[in-house]
Amino acid sequence: MSDKVQLVNSDILEHFNRLQKAGALDDLADLRKENRELEKIINDAAALISHTEIDQIFDSFISRILDRFIPQFLAFIIQPPRGQPLRQYCYRNLQPDTAVIPQLYYDILAGYFNDRSVPVLFTELADELGQDLFGTDFRELGPELIFPMQGIGGLYGIVILGAKVVGASYNELEKLYIDRMMRFLSISIQNGLHHESSITDAKTGLFTHDYFVKRIDEEYAHAQRHGVRSGLLMLDVDHFKNFNDSYGHLAGDEALVALAEVLKQKTRHEDCVARFGGEEFCILVSNCNEEGLFDIAERIRLAVLEIRIKCGAQSVGLSISLGGRMIEGRLGLSARILLDDADHALYKAKNRGRNRTELHTAGFLGMATLIRNARLGDLAHCS
Repeated sequence: MSDKVQLVNSDILEHFNRLQKAGALDDLADLRKENRELEKIINDAAALISHTEIDQIFDSFISRILDRFIPQFLAFIIQPPRGQPLRQYCYRNLQPDTAVIPQLYYDILAGYFNDRSVPVLFTELADELGQDLFGTDFRELGPELIFPMQGIGGLYGIVILGAKVVGASYNELEKLYIDRMMRFLSISIQNGLHHESSITDAKTGLFTHDYFVKRIDEEYAHAQRHGVRSGLLMLDVDHFKNFNDSYGHLAGDEALVALAEVLKQKTRHEDCVARFGGEEFCILVSNCNEEGLFDIAERIRLAVLEIRIKCGAQSVGLSISLGGRMIEGRLGLSARILLDDADHALYKAKNRGRNRTELHTAGFLGMATLIRNARLGDLAHCS
């Protein structure tokens, strides 16, 4: 090796040693680590904001923090628009939990964060507001960090994060990650709430007519591609005009809300329940046969008979009539045809005495019409 090369190597080594003594190399390593952390946050945030449904947003958020730590308790308390009751999503060890946090504690926390946007340790918050404000029922949840959920209109929710299952308190890097992700989560949840508002009925919280028709089209296309069968139910309240005339429209509204709650309880998460207009409702029942569709309709009908509406000194009941129609991948169908068939079955139930379920059967004339429509559609597609 020449003297010149040795001299260059010596200068490089000396320069390296000076950088090391000055701590520059450690700073560089920290910067690289910080850059990797920021890149991870950006990727996780991008995945988070890609969802529009609340449940999907929470699932995405939980899957991200699962890679880093597991909190003993995690709660999202959301004040939705339209003055609806609080919505709570609670988890223990990142598994769904049935815990319910009283409204009182949300009001206290919301008041504290009304003009604050920075998360706070629960111990500091309790010291500032007064230890006696938080009872044993709240403290037993093991809250460690409290985060505000801020949107365009201000505060609309609170996040409670418990201590880690394993390890000491959250370190600074973990706090940074949580804080950044909570900011993106707040935006995503508010977007999700606005999306929900655009496709749900204000009175009942069920899906709207337009959204339901879109879901029918999607389900029919799915049936054509994969050969699965689903069902469609259409129902309305028997003699509802007489109910309103006798007990008033406020009692009528209460009846519709009570009916909507029964429909939510008696259907699955993957089903779609909509208010179609007035006292008329529709249900898309995924992956079922005729027997299953009829059984679901009857369970709903019998459950509605148990509804009692307080009208002055008396308690009033309801009944409904239902019409059903299977959704298959047969050519010539459409959302309009499917809904018309279910509607005809509903009127058959009414004509046969009400408070009953009828399912649509196509018959020979109906099958001939479908075949003719399918052929006309093929000709129009080829022309």
